[in-house]
Amino acid sequence: EELVAGNPGTTVLFGQDSLSVTTGKTVQRAQPAATDIVGMQLTSGTTGFPKICVWKQRSMLAALDGMADAMHAGRDDIYLNWTPLYHDMGLVNNFLLCLSRGIPLVMLKPHDFVKDPAIWLRAMADTGATITWAPNFGFALAAQRVRDEQIEGVRLDHVKGFWNAAERIHLDTILAFQKRFEPIGLAPEAVKTNFGCAENIGGATFSDPDGMFIVEHVDPEALYEDGIAQPVPADSAKAVSIVGVGRPHPGMTIQILSDDGTPLNDGQVGEIALATPSRIEGYLNDPEETGKAIHGDLLITSDLGYMRNGEVFWVGRTRERITVRGRKIDPSDFERVLLDIDSLRPGCFTAFGVDDPVSGSQQVVLISEVKETPGLSSADVIEEVRDKVFESMGLSIKDVLLVKAGTLAKTSSGKRRHRHFRDLYANGELAPFVVAG
Repeated sequence: EELVAGNPGTTVLFGQDSLSVTTGKTVQRAQPAATDIVGMQLTSGTTGFPKICVWKQRSMLAALDGMADAMHAGRDDIYLNWTPLYHDMGLVNNFLLCLSRGIPLVMLKPHDFVKDPAIWLRAMADTGATITWAPNFGFALAAQRVRDEQIEGVRLDHVKGFWNAAERIHLDTILAFQKRFEPIGLAPEAVKTNFGCAENIGGATFSDPDGMFIVEHVDPEALYEDGIAQPVPADSAKAVSIVGVGRPHPGMTIQILSDDGTPLNDGQVGEIALATPSRIEGYLNDPEETGKAIHGDLLITSDLGYMRNGEVFWVGRTRERITVRGRKIDPSDFERVLLDIDSLRPGCFTAFGVDDPVSGSQQVVLISEVKETPGLSSADVIEEVRDKVFESMGLSIKDVLLVKAGTLAKTSSGKRRHRHFRDLYANGELAPFVVAG
């Protein structure tokens, strides 16, 4: 009764009896036109105030068809999802895709996964789910925290795809996940990679649904300073591993553009642009930002990457890069280092550059949430962060701030708001959240 009273004009059916064809109740079927608005989604807002993506029916259907075809998804599959439905990974890549294709979908609460990552694997086994999604931090959390006794009797031989997307994909994380769960049947080729954005309505590129993801090892100096992905031997002392995020879904083509909009060759780093039927119509009531994002047939993503033989390699975002003495660093580069520090909350950090007029360059500020641990010494944790960043990346950190859990709220699409917290830091507004001791 409360539900009915709170939703005047909406037909509400209760339980199996109400859904039976013998009840005589009818619900008018929606028949949207191709140009009708089917949904709206906030952008990540990592580089400014969130914008509202307008999704049209024709574009949504193109997105769902493109994703399902790229993943070889069919009615013999079962999806399992623990990501929230306000995130386009949960809403589009899982809920709407399964709804449109008649694929069974198992839902878990995000909080339950974070509290007990083993529930993800137990649920995959119990339901026979073949496809599932998670951001990189989900793979890291599972590899680090799942204990043998929590997955006793669990088998993953049937799983076709653990899809890693929504944030920077780290090779160390994927390899740790594969190694940790290989004993219970996880096939190496079952770990997949993807790149997408709200402006494209869900996933854009997909690794081989029947094979392994692709990795390149490149020279960091050439990559960060010259914008060239120059391959080097994997065992080279200074090699950087870049995980490929796959190829465009059917109906889409991709270009890598220079600052002046010129298409670049394979191996050259530039802005990722999509020619796609699944893109947004524009940003709601914002023609200026729409004009920046859509150039003719191209959707300009603000993501940086390069291509090689049709494969896309994601390396960062244009507006978040930190420049230290000519070296360009993406904030996501710090994640693999911070994941090894037990006192920090996995994935809960932000990093940005602040201008240094003396050197004419930028200095790095790193802020991370810490676990509530009795006897925690902030000074020791800060020293560990500085040491590990220097050892792994050769960078000195100007400032390390440790803040309480929940301080570094992410965007509705699960991304970190680096520039937002840079502004709070500059204005001294983070001080009340800093942990002392």
